Amino acid sequence: MFSFAMMNLVDFFGEKIAAVNNGFLLCGFFKCTSYWPEDGRPYVALGKILSKQSKTAAARAVYEKGCQATQGENPYIWQCWAVLENKMGNMRRARELFDAATVADKRHVAAWHGWAILELKQGNVKKARQLLAKGLKFCGGNEYVYQTLALLEAKANRYEQAQYLFRQATKCNPKSCASWLAWAQLEMQKENNLVARKLFEKAVQASPKNRFAWHVWGVFESNIGNIEKARKLLTIGHALNPRDPVLLQSLALLEYKHSTANLARVLFRKASELDPRHQPVWIAWGWMEWKEGNIPTARELYQKALSIDSTTESAARCLQAWGVLEQRAGNLSAARRLFRSSLNINSQSYVTWMTWAKLEDDQGNNVRAEEIRNLYFQQRTEVVDDVSWVTGFLDILDPAVDSIKKLLNMDQDPYKKAQEALRNISRGEEKGGDDSSAGNSSSNNIGNDKEGGGSSGLDLDSFIKERLSLDATKLDVNLETSAAGPAPWRGQSPRSIWKPVKSNRKNVAKF
Repeated sequence: MFSFAMMNLVDFFGEKIAAVNNGFLLCGFFKCTSYWPEDGRPYVALGKILSKQSKTAAARAVYEKGCQATQGENPYIWQCWAVLENKMGNMRRARELFDAATVADKRHVAAWHGWAILELKQGNVKKARQLLAKGLKFCGGNEYVYQTLALLEAKANRYEQAQYLFRQATKCNPKSCASWLAWAQLEMQKENNLVARKLFEKAVQASPKNRFAWHVWGVFESNIGNIEKARKLLTIGHALNPRDPVLLQSLALLEYKHSTANLARVLFRKASELDPRHQPVWIAWGWMEWKEGNIPTARELYQKALSIDSTTESAARCLQAWGVLEQRAGNLSAARRLFRSSLNINSQSYVTWMTWAKLEDDQGNNVRAEEIRNLYFQQRTEVVDDVSWVTGFLDILDPAVDSIKKLLNMDQDPYKKAQEALRNISRGEEKGGDDSSAGNSSSNNIGNDKEGGGSSGLDLDSFIKERLSLDATKLDVNLETSAAGPAPWRGQSPRSIWKPVKSNRKNVAKF
């Protein structure tokens, strides 16, 4: 077994080799652009390499040169340039470039989708829908477009529309693990647990080594009380992805709740050694130690998480959790500073605002508590969705309108919904086939157990043995860690951590 020092040495030389290889690639692509200036592919590849190396100006120059050399007719260069500007925060320029890509080739679906994602992040939902609809109209069915539209429908609580769109995404690409997982989570929210499990099975069959599939499925089984199955799924995921800290983090939380804190500590320590800069591991570990009454250790672990990066969403959650710890410990001024710092990072956190307001209520500061609640409602960003797009959008979809109308019937019984969903994902369904052609084999397995305790259709042990060469009887997590393991970081003083993060949000900072 490699020591961690040896692993760091391997990583070091790996980075050096990669740098040399990138140098050769850059030279090669530069030569390609001089020999074949009208070919857009070298510009795209060269720009991406430079972008990954944070050489933004050079990447921009390459894309601009490529567009000139190809006379603006290559949509791939425009699209990559737009992505670069988007990452740099130049939204107006990114929109112009996405537009140029669609003008160069209206069938370039990546441009329509990338532009729509930009608009979504800016809160322009209606514009994003229009762009996605154009993508489908000009490019035909596409899994990414369908998936994004389905997620929008799910967020708007339009279940039947979302389910239909997920079905289209998986028909476009049955190997799309992301689409199966997103659909499964929709069914989880609707408490259609047997349907969700069937979809998780589809996800791991589509991508057997995908760490997200095993992780989300394991968490799902844990949440509905199937602890042994959850433990097994997370362990399989870890066996396939031994350097992923997230799987170990979830396994540690599961063991803490259903086994012992000592076992959970070993798993947390191992996860932290795999990736010392993964903030959620330190935060979850700190939460466990707080629950165990080890307040000083919890503070050290929270402090370690913040020392990694104090500006991320994870840092905001860490500050909020630490604030609750200090509130319960009676350190109210510290708790207020922590809540303020959390909100300076993420002013949209309802939980943090209301936790702070409750603190003030508990102290009898009712006026201050009401001010905090009002401030939350004044500054929150509210995205308003528009349902008027539905009629026009459905007209451009390929399937028959009659079958869509059935999907949009909001009066269906939830049990019948589960039956229909299972029929649609049964193995007998052919791509593009009618919903009724799938037969009744899957629906007969539903039973009356909506909570998901029934058996699934996938023989998990046989699957992992045949597809992954894993023996279900020998699955285990190697709990060895480095000699003493890294002690929780004892770095800055607590007061330096509690200092609010600088922010332009004056309304938050004034508290």
